[in-house]
Amino acid sequence: MQPKDLLNKAKSPKVAFHKFVLLHREHGTDLFCFFEGKDTQYYFPRIDNVIENHQPIKCGNKKSVIEAYDFIKIKYPNFKTKFFIDSDFDENEEKKDMYITCGYSIENFYCSENVLSKILINEFFLDKTDEVYMKILDIFRKRQKEFHKETSLFNLWYFTAKLKAKEQGTIVNACLNEKFPKDFLSITFENITSSYTLDDIKHKFPDAIEVNEKELEANKKKFFTKEPQLLFRGKYELEFMIKFLNFLINDANKNKKYLKSKTKFRIDPAICLSQISQYADTTEELKKFIKNCA
Repeated sequence: MQPKDLLNKAKSPKVAFHKFVLLHREHGTDLFCFFEGKDTQYYFPRIDNVIENHQPIKCGNKKSVIEAYDFIKIKYPNFKTKFFIDSDFDENEEKKDMYITCGYSIENFYCSENVLSKILINEFFLDKTDEVYMKILDIFRKRQKEFHKETSLFNLWYFTAKLKAKEQGTIVNACLNEKFPKDFLSITFENITSSYTLDDIKHKFPDAIEVNEKELEANKKKFFTKEPQLLFRGKYELEFMIKFLNFLINDANKNKKYLKSKTKFRIDPAICLSQISQYADTTEELKKFIKNCA
């Protein structure tokens, strides 16, 4: 069966399928990569460094990528396709030709000390031997450790809620924003504090599946299996990173407490995944996966 027959075979083909069919007509020998939404901003340059002819296809969300896999990879195994999804707090089934992040999501790869180091060197023009470089990294370690401490309850709650929802065959029923609830957390360059409890979370998300203290305690050991910077919800990790970078920008251009030279570097939350993609971490697992795509 030819790729064009995909449209006729499915009664209500998803947009991703339609894009695949149209692209395959002109680029049949290329590699077709299926991503969640804006994840192409992270993956595309990394794939492009290894593979010349590849076509990105945005599927909208994780579920759509998995549906695309089930529809295309199983029924049309000879097509050159690869699929990329975030791990999230899900128990993901490993599948051939599907890459699953080792952390919560691709956003986590933008939030390490290694990423900040690259930005300090290439955007703020510091050297690793500079006293201010070492001072800023030390501050970052302290603030990030505080951030993880103060957001651990919320992350554990969401992790537990997702596990419970799966066990009961239902949904968490809590729509999380890209930013951590602002009334729960205070972030400054000097310290990070929180003021919320499990009851506050329940009040904030009254329709969410019920989670109690006993369930949280039972899941602690299972939950804290990785470093928080990789484990915790990626959008919150990225929010912290952006705030920290803005603290540095403000210091360079106004306060001059640490950085004495002004900077033209700016960080835009709307485009940061592509803006600082070159500095984001690339795991050995991802490098190997992409290399095997060639």
